Amino acid sequence: MGLDVKKYNQEFLDKVKQGEPVYNDASAKYKVDIKFLSEIDAPDDATQYWRVIGVHHLTGTENMGNHHVYCDVLDEEGKRIERSRLVLNQADTDPVFAVVDKPAHEAGTNFPMWKADKANVAVIWPEDNPLASEQGVGLSTGHPDEEVGNTLFHHSFYVVFQRTNIPEDGEDGGGHGGGSSPLSLEETIALVGQSMIIPLNPNAMFYKFAKEKGLGERLTAEYDVEYEGIKFRAQIYENGIVYAPVGEWHKTDVIPRTN
Repeated sequence: MGLDVKKYNQEFLDKVKQGEPVYNDASAKYKVDIKFLSEIDAPDDATQYWRVIGVHHLTGTENMGNHHVYCDVLDEEGKRIERSRLVLNQADTDPVFAVVDKPAHEAGTNFPMWKADKANVAVIWPEDNPLASEQGVGLSTGHPDEEVGNTLFHHSFYVVFQRTNIPEDGEDGGGHGGGSSPLSLEETIALVGQSMIIPLNPNAMFYKFAKEKGLGERLTAEYDVEYEGIKFRAQIYENGIVYAPVGEWHKTDVIPRTN
């Protein structure tokens, strides 16, 4: 899986420190929401809770055909809490539990999702006296084909929680509590567009080939096609379609085209 958890966690944490709205690029397009502190049951004497600090819909390159909810649980300093526990509820099935125990370069744990049933995920830790937890809600694989790696019933999400002090009365909680701080126009436009971005790797063979040939702007992400038992990878540009047998990049060629 190509998910850069370190990069996303840092971005989520930076927004928290700066008092910005929670990162959620899955809200507008994929209808994934956050059940905030004001909407959950927390004991009157509670001093901490599990806060959702980021929700990300995986790109096709990151997802590679999976259908999972990937999760991390962080402490106050932003460090992963090993062996912490989460729960996923989906439709009429029994709750599913998972423990944070994966290598550092991967998401801490994950849950498979099935078909279009919507799922909710939360932290239940410490085991003997769990803190109240916000939730990622509305998680589903039932979204249309988008690109290689993200097709119908093959969509995944990354949800990150952080142990956080409950704000005292009168504090704004960093613009987080209750979801009452609406996104600005600029933030809304940026979040909706995030899922439409074609990932750019300036060192990619196709990108450099197209640039050398003057093929113009990229119009698609890279995609795979099987023909007569051979797997080809291709990418469409303004003035041509770049393609090559997978693994034989020295055979990269172009099919001329015009808009």
